[in-house]
Amino acid sequence: MKKLTKQWVVGKLPKRAKDANKGTFGKVLVIAGSEKYPGAAYLACAATYRVGAGLVTLATIPQVQNIVSKKLPEVTFIILDEKDGVIGDLALDNLFQEIDKFDVILIGPGLDSKEQTLKFISELLRSGKGDLNFVIDGDGLNILSKIEDWDKLLENYGSSATLTPHPGEMARLTGLSVDEIQKDRVNVAEDYANKWGQVVVLKGANTVISSPDGEVMMSLFVNPALATAGTGDILSGCIAGFLAQGLKPFDAGCVGVYIHGLAGEMVREKLGDAGILASDLLPFLPLAIKRLHN
Repeated sequence: MKKLTKQWVVGKLPKRAKDANKGTFGKVLVIAGSEKYPGAAYLACAATYRVGAGLVTLATIPQVQNIVSKKLPEVTFIILDEKDGVIGDLALDNLFQEIDKFDVILIGPGLDSKEQTLKFISELLRSGKGDLNFVIDGDGLNILSKIEDWDKLLENYGSSATLTPHPGEMARLTGLSVDEIQKDRVNVAEDYANKWGQVVVLKGANTVISSPDGEVMMSLFVNPALATAGTGDILSGCIAGFLAQGLKPFDAGCVGVYIHGLAGEMVREKLGDAGILASDLLPFLPLAIKRLHN
């Protein structure tokens, strides 16, 4: 296990060519949001843009599209079928017409985990459609935990998924207790990254990033100011944004965690340990990247 340092991250940051266009920096499809949790979709999309992705498209239901479009006009949309305030059974028909246009898919923030959403995610993964990198977060992970042999479904895509659980979500995925996970965070992340064949980002104080082939990094950031709703959605967007810019899954996980943590420290310096909103981090993400370049 190695400590995640500034020097390591600087060496991995994507280059920004002067003659680039939006396609140069990747296209991200975010599948997120529900009637109850529209803000998660906004935070994830905004973070993806703030770390440098070229184009972000949100696949969501009409209620969420109405809210996010007013807060983040840079996002484009795929409008999905809706049922009872969440993505409905017919949503894949809309999605499959567009999915091959993207480099990365972020699944999960604020989806809710009703039966029809579970069916939607299960059928999406079973389709094996697209040569893509995935980031699966939040309700995407809760839904995975309810699908039998979900790790086998991801084998359709090789080792191209990044799972970003907090300890509670990790407990649901593994069957371990939260206490067992917290007492042995490094080994748990390493063991299950190997077992599942995917990158695992085990969130929390000193976030642990582990690859399927045994690379393990630990973040040095411990920040109580980030213990607030929505910061995980921002982290998933950061990782998706760096994947879109060409970083490999493990590197994108590490760089995303570091930039998220550094931005959190910058907000903490300005506002203190309490009262920070997740959205306060967003303008600090590009400033964190700028600080590393100086």
